[in-house]
Formats: sequence, C-alpha cells, structure tokens
Amino acid sequence: MSRTPPSENGLGATAGASTTAIPVPIFRDDFNGQLNPAWKWQNEDASHYKMNGDGWLEITGGNESILAGGQQTNLLWITLPEEEIEISIHLRSQPLFDFQRAGLLLHRDSENYVSLTRGHCTQCLLGGNGIFLEYSLNGQRGKYTTPFNGSDLYLMLVVEQEIVSAFHAVEAGEWQHIASLENDIRFERAALSVTNDTAWNEGYDVVGMFDYLEIRLPTPIVPTPTPNGFQQAGIFRGQQRIL
Repeated sequence: MSRTPPSENGLGATAGASTTAIPVPIFRDDFNGQLNPAWKWQNEDASHYKMNGDGWLEITGGNESILAGGQQTNLLWITLPEEEIEISIHLRSQPLFDFQRAGLLLHRDSENYVSLTRGHCTQCLLGGNGIFLEYSLNGQRGKYTTPFNGSDLYLMLVVEQEIVSAFHAVEAGEWQHIASLENDIRFERAALSVTNDTAWNEGYDVVGMFDYLEIRLPTPIVPTPTPNGFQQAGIFRGQQRIL
C-alpha cells in the first residue's frame, strides 16, 4: 500500500480518505529565501550552506559525524512537539564515498538516535548506494538498508505509540515501509543532517539539498515492506563497525 505524502502546498491525503479531514501541518518550512526562526544551527559554518535560486536549502557535508561523537558541522535542529508526529522531507543527494549520507536525524545522545538517510557504504551488506535506517535505542544498535541509486527521494519518520517507523518514496505519494523500531525514548528534536563522516572522500564533499521539511500528526497506514531490504546487527560509525 502506498502512503500519500503532503503536497507542495502543505496539504496531503491518505489514499481513499476524505480530503476534508486532512490536518493542517504543525510545522513546515519550504526554504524559500530564509530559514524559519524555529530552526537552530549546531556548529554553524555559513560557507557550507545556502538557499539556492530554486527554493532548496543546500548543506555541504563536513568530515565529522555526530553519530561517531564528532563535531558535525551545520546540523540544523528543530524542536519537536510532544504529541505523536510524522516528519517528512524531500531530498536530493548523491553520496559517492563510504559513509557519506544526508537526511533526517532524531537524536538525544550518542546512545539514543534514529538516522534515516540517502547514503553510500561499500562495506555494508548491500555494498554501495542505498537508503539507510541506522539506530541506537536503549543499547540496541542496528541498521536496515535498501538499494537506491537515484538522487531524488522523499524520507519520513513516524513517531507514535512507542514505535518509530521509517518510510521512503521515489515518487510523491508512493511511500514504502522500511522498518518499525520499538522505542520508549522521548526525542525532543530532529535535524537535517549531511556528513562525509570521513576525510577519505577524495575531495568530493557530499551535498544534501532539501526542498521542505514538514511535521504533522500521523495519518493512517498499513505498512508495506520495501523489496530487497537488508538488516544488519552492527552499525558503521566513521571507519569502524561497532557490533
């Protein structure tokens, strides 16, 4: 089953549902000219981000990652409401080297996070380009991946009833379920995250381009697994694999 994402004007509908019942987004930023003041930069480097002429926020990755305990540059944080929510983005990115990734991050500390990104990892089970759901929750670490070679996609995290569920879509409206994780952690903030996660990128810094970020109340869905997905018990942090 597909899940209909929000349209570009902030309104969306679940397949088969009446459009009159669509809730207004709790928060949305289309990155048209300037950032919403609700955003907060961490380790800001103004030389490595910009609003382009097409209304996208471009962030260029640095060589450190917060998931490896590093001082990751240009993490862009938004405070989350206390209720159950879904967070979605429209992303363009083309990682070329190991551990480069761009996407969404829920983060409380080094032991409690959920990362959903477009990334590259030849050392991972899929062996290259893909969509990566990496997590560390109450001491349990792991990763789900699905092959993906494109550069344009939608990502979504849904936080409800002590579950975090991850979805991706290649075409607007065609959400595919990656995995659902048991979670009793209250994540207070989410970030747009772009990182090389290594200095061995041969001079190519990954760029994440964000069309919008939207937060809204969850809409109903019956999860459909993504074909050809992989699960691993370890998680890659920088150039080390932690089992």
